[in-house]
Amino acid sequence: MHIIEWTSDFALGIDEIDEQHRALVGMINALDSSTHEKYSPEKMRKLLAELSDYVRDHFGFEERLMAGGGCTQEFVARHCGEHAYFRSVLRDLTADFESGRRSITVPLIEYLVHWLLHHIAVVDRAMAHQLNATEPEFGARVAAALMQDVTDDLTESERHLLAELRRANDQVEQQVQERTRALSEKNRQLEAELRELKAQVARLSAQQVAGG
Repeated sequence: MHIIEWTSDFALGIDEIDEQHRALVGMINALDSSTHEKYSPEKMRKLLAELSDYVRDHFGFEERLMAGGGCTQEFVARHCGEHAYFRSVLRDLTADFESGRRSITVPLIEYLVHWLLHHIAVVDRAMAHQLNATEPEFGARVAAALMQDVTDDLTESERHLLAELRRANDQVEQQVQERTRALSEKNRQLEAELRELKAQVARLSAQQVAGG
């Protein structure tokens, strides 16, 4: 039996964040297992390092998403403050292991569980409400935050290549837009000519009827 069982009650309706929260729940469940089974200190240290790294990336994603707009500045500041506090807790715990801690205690696991569940159910849910995932531009903000995750891990040469690809893509998009506008204008002209032709046919028909 896991200390946290993921349910739909935790879901915020933002797929990327829900997936990350589910992964965090799995990591804390793994840490909880270490309090009941005979895990080596090295394995517990590895679990803790994985949790710390994932928390850093997850919090970074949420913060970039909020920076894209939709949340009040006051809320963003408070939310980021909670992130900073939890990161400091994990840094302290990691430091304890480096200085000789041999295990993770049950009260510590219970604290991590309480903090995570409160953060998801209250703070992150408020964030999801302010972000308003039903807005048309929300998908673009998510994509931008995810793209930042990718570019953060690139080398300088890879970033340069990505920039070149983006410029080439922008040029292609511009050409497509210009071509689309030209085709739309041509289509409007043809429609106007067709309407005029129909009007001429109607006038000729009326003249024939009148002359007949």
